[in-house]
Amino acid sequence: MAKTNYYPQKSNYGCPPSCTPDMDECPNHPDLYLLREAAADERGAIADYLSCAVETCLDEIFLDVAEDEMQHYVETMRLISVFDAVQAKMLEEEDLDFLVMKSRVGKAKWATAKNIIQEQDVQLIPPNKKDLTAIHCLTKALQGELHAINKYQQSMNQAKDPRVKELFCELMNDEKEHVAEFTAALFKLTHEPLSEETD
Repeated sequence: MAKTNYYPQKSNYGCPPSCTPDMDECPNHPDLYLLREAAADERGAIADYLSCAVETCLDEIFLDVAEDEMQHYVETMRLISVFDAVQAKMLEEEDLDFLVMKSRVGKAKWATAKNIIQEQDVQLIPPNKKDLTAIHCLTKALQGELHAINKYQQSMNQAKDPRVKELFCELMNDEKEHVAEFTAALFKLTHEPLSEETD
């Protein structure tokens, strides 16, 4: 698949050191740090619970909790997509449109959709035991990419020279493609999304 260039098309090298990258090209909302950390934690919990469900006699409870964490991941990624148009675009390119919540969606509508999701009972299909290693590898990779994006965003904010800011913007956005790719690969093995998550 050919990579799409989401990086700034013009150089900021001529601007004064105090200038900052464009928010659309280099999303920089402070809540993104918290949301990415939450998404990384949710994926870790999901991988662990699926393993416990497959490898122990307590599959019912672990699958039940894994379902909740899967929904939490969807909700978290949808909010990330509101504040990060680059990530939203890359999720859409991986056919993960249901992880993208357009900013025009009102709070009341989102709350109603969330309540409907919580009221439905959907049975999670456990993954194949042979897929557990791949699930854990993909999970660790996805967590690493989310943490890397946060580090690059932080570095972009701390950098003084516009050339350095632009570099960190490019690196940050490049990792977002990996987030989308790893999420798509994971979902095939973990049987996500649950049916109500796409509504």
